[in-house]
Amino acid sequence: MRLVSAVLVAMAAARAALAGDLPVKGVEAPDAGSWTGFYLGTYVGSGLVDSQWSPGATPGTLAAVSSVSGLGSASGAMIGSQIGYNQQVGAFVYGIEGEVGTGFLLSRARCRDGSTSVCAMQTDLVATLTGRLGYAFDNVLVYGKAGAAFLDSSASATGSGYQGQYTGSALRTGWTVGGGAEVGLTPNLSAKAEYAYLNFGTDSIDLKYGVYGGAMSVSQSAQMVKLGLNWRPWGAPLPGTGARLPVPGRDWSGLYAGLHAGGAGGRDEWTSGTGFLADAAVFGAFPGTGTAMGLLGGGQLGFNYQMGPWVAGAEVSASAADLGSYTKCVTNALSMSSFGCHNTVDSLGSISGRLGQSWGDVLFYGKAGAAWVSGSGALFPTTATVQYTTSGTRWGWMLGSGVEYALTRNFSAFLEYDYYDFGTQSLTYSGGGLSATADFKQRLDVVRMGLNYRFGTGPDGAAAASKAPELPAGWTAEIGGRYFASTGRMQKDLMHPALTDRLNSRLIYGNTTGQSLETFFRFENRDGLFLKGFAGLGTLAGGRLNDEDFPSDVVYSNTLSDLRDGSLSYGALDLGYELVRRGESTLGAFVGYRALYQNVNGFGCWQLARDTTCDQASHQQVPALASALALSETETWQAVALGLNSRLQLAERLRLEVDAAYLPYATRSSMDNHWFRADINPQIERGTGWGTQLEAVLSYAVTNRLDVGLGGRYWYFATDGASTGFPQVPIRSPMTFYSERYGAFLQASYRFGDIPPAEADAAGMPTKAEPAPMNWSGLYAGGTLGGGKAHTTYASPFAPPVSGDAVDLGGAMAGGQVGADVQMGAIVLGAEASAAWSNVGGTDTCFSTAPVGAASGFNCGSRVNGLGTVTGRFGYAVDRALVYARGGFAWDRQSDSFNTYAFTGTVPDHQSTNTGWTLGGGIEYALLPNLSVGLEYKHFDFGGASGFTTTWIPLAGLDLAPDSLRLDMVAMTVNYRFLTFSGR
Repeated sequence: MRLVSAVLVAMAAARAALAGDLPVKGVEAPDAGSWTGFYLGTYVGSGLVDSQWSPGATPGTLAAVSSVSGLGSASGAMIGSQIGYNQQVGAFVYGIEGEVGTGFLLSRARCRDGSTSVCAMQTDLVATLTGRLGYAFDNVLVYGKAGAAFLDSSASATGSGYQGQYTGSALRTGWTVGGGAEVGLTPNLSAKAEYAYLNFGTDSIDLKYGVYGGAMSVSQSAQMVKLGLNWRPWGAPLPGTGARLPVPGRDWSGLYAGLHAGGAGGRDEWTSGTGFLADAAVFGAFPGTGTAMGLLGGGQLGFNYQMGPWVAGAEVSASAADLGSYTKCVTNALSMSSFGCHNTVDSLGSISGRLGQSWGDVLFYGKAGAAWVSGSGALFPTTATVQYTTSGTRWGWMLGSGVEYALTRNFSAFLEYDYYDFGTQSLTYSGGGLSATADFKQRLDVVRMGLNYRFGTGPDGAAAASKAPELPAGWTAEIGGRYFASTGRMQKDLMHPALTDRLNSRLIYGNTTGQSLETFFRFENRDGLFLKGFAGLGTLAGGRLNDEDFPSDVVYSNTLSDLRDGSLSYGALDLGYELVRRGESTLGAFVGYRALYQNVNGFGCWQLARDTTCDQASHQQVPALASALALSETETWQAVALGLNSRLQLAERLRLEVDAAYLPYATRSSMDNHWFRADINPQIERGTGWGTQLEAVLSYAVTNRLDVGLGGRYWYFATDGASTGFPQVPIRSPMTFYSERYGAFLQASYRFGDIPPAEADAAGMPTKAEPAPMNWSGLYAGGTLGGGKAHTTYASPFAPPVSGDAVDLGGAMAGGQVGADVQMGAIVLGAEASAAWSNVGGTDTCFSTAPVGAASGFNCGSRVNGLGTVTGRFGYAVDRALVYARGGFAWDRQSDSFNTYAFTGTVPDHQSTNTGWTLGGGIEYALLPNLSVGLEYKHFDFGGASGFTTTWIPLAGLDLAPDSLRLDMVAMTVNYRFLTFSGR
């Protein structure tokens, strides 16, 4: 990570060397520009690295053969730098580029000797050397690229049949192909969005433990999505980029103080131990690696001194933090036991020097100095109550970079990235009358944003605020921050590896509360091209885990664990085009990328049903069952997004933005930790599927550049193909995963660049384009894209269960509608018929208390495949907007199943069409004389589904269909009117 900050510092130094040749005031760039020239830059993004460990011989003295290959996927944030040269000939641009990046990308896979080993691969560096070919228009360059790729990785293998950890590293070569779009922002600065695929083929890697060793064969490939900046120190200005930024512009000299908030993620590594800790791993391996993540907030105090364009300074920063990680460590192959390694960060800070350059009201800077971190840690046998703890403050170093913008005479806002490295330090862990040391290594990536207040105004009012930074003519940028509060669930169903219709186990991590901070942006130009995205990081807490087995030790088991100490991160990047624009109201389509990371931890294990697992007798034998870390799930989803985006200027200061996306292809990589089961900890899972995402935000313009808003968001992911491999089991077990998260957010944003003339009124506020009300009378037809939640219940004739007899469903919908409206004054009456494809499904447990023996508990579920309505609506028209309520008749096409495979070898299912009612409302906006866009909510209630039963005697005659189904769906609507709107 530190190489990027070093490159940014070098960019600032190179820019300063040229500052003497630059005018103090902006000079208009010539109309003609060129992409020709040398450039260097930096990027951030997300990477996915797949490592396929081939079956066959493994390290020499461990000679063993695996019957299955192991696939591990590493995904996470990446950061890097690039350097290159372009030559433009006409509209075509030829170039060459070198790139190097890094990130915390660690994958694990079950491998060798019947999958009893865990093979891990850490991606240290990814580099490419490529040729580029592009086509330029206006200030946009669309390009493809291809060339050589390089991957520097570290590998390890540990297992239950041998001692120690076998390690090695390799530098591999391969090829890459990709493409992207780059946009000139200033005469020297451009931004890019890019996708790249990298393939490194199959090669062997040497693994050694002391004098023992051997080779393993690994195939590797990678995918990267990147967002970056390129800077050209000389040459012709980039096309269509207007005036240069003034240098030096503002005087940043003086004392300042401020506040910040943000998040951090990183890597915690326990590498070796002494004393009883080393003894506990003598027949296994000591090392453990965990991912730390969480939120932070605090303050800073500093002083700047400016000399021409140069700004030098010093800063002290301190943050309260809530960061933590858990990982498996100190394993013993003979006793089949392990420890848990845990670390928390309560606070961190830095004492740093800063060096930067002022460009108008913008300050770009690098920083470096000393860093400190304070917190605690624990090492604990996973089946015991004793914990060996440590606490204290550790010192290290930091390197960072950022950008700061002057908002007013005294206030400025900043966004900053910092890399903290605390090296490897020996920590003393004590407890239960014992004490020993362990070597602990910690590295953190910190992103923070905040506000600074400068004391004094400088000479002759030099600190007075000036206009917002200039962007290329016709371009605007909106950048802001959000607080997102959410709730959600993760669910996985595990089937029998051979009898794939039989359910073995189900885990539902329900009602987890998320709190996260995120930053978001949107760049757009007058020709309709836009780039938007967001990234967030936070914590997960609350809720409970129900772990069901069919059966467990004796009979059906349902254990309960409390959830806490979880983490959450996510991001999105979309490239789109505005199909329709009217004033400040738009309708566009986009293609994009989505990523979601969640980690949840369950503590304690309490039996709720009748099995002996975690029952009272078990608690007396193993007291740790009451409160110790029991189960964890860590998942990463990555997906392609196809969607629509609309922004509707409802009033002078009020704007509604709606985003609806379908995710046709998604990958899921995950790890399950059964902390009381060292033999299957960790369990590696992988799958592919699909998803949906909906988002809407209502924003209020405080000024012509500053907005505040309130919004909501819904995510849903599901697999249609997933599996995991267990030790000594030759075939993989099928799985199904569901993940859902929804909530509300508060946001504030600032707009840079052009403000349309219609907005630059005397009050400095945006204005609606046309005040005349519209007439909504006429016929229309249109489409809808959305999704939502559903819930079914079952009427069980048996004793009330501890959970189940109800199913949570989620998913997507897309369809069409036809209708007609009649307007009388401001009142609008209408009727509409709609039909939609839907994929709204889910599963849970039914009739778990049925007296049918050890395998009691049946996998029940539903899937809504279609929805339709015939409704009336009543609305009120205000200018170009229509606010309405609707209600009426509804139908659905539904499939229900009730899995009795464990008893009958069959899975009874039933297809039915059911009727019910719907009630909802929404808002519709006349974007064009014959085109409207809207946001709509509908609640559906279908009562009981058409019934079905089974001839199996214990359940014969019972209705196996749900006795109620309710759905709550939100959708974006687009309607075309055959009779055009007209003003009164």
